[in-house]
Amino acid sequence: MTEHSLVLLVCLAVIAVLAILIYVSGRSHVSALSAINELRLTLQQILANTQTIDQSLLQQRRVLYDAHKQISAVTKGVKKAVQ
Repeated sequence: MTEHSLVLLVCLAVIAVLAILIYVSGRSHVSALSAINELRLTLQQILANTQTIDQSLLQQRRVLYDAHKQISAVTKGVKKAVQ
């Protein structure tokens, strides 16, 4: 083999290795993107559940506050009637 053909074979090997590395990095990039997308969907579901819980707690708080106001008014009325 001549020196020029040896250089050509080394260049071909380098190009093949670079092509393989680019292919592998592209696949892992796609894999990472799909994992991030799954994580995003999971976080959105958790956030939706949290918002539902917050709304439920807020509604319960309003009901308890209204009940407290009514009970306070009745208790004050009973105290005035007893005196």
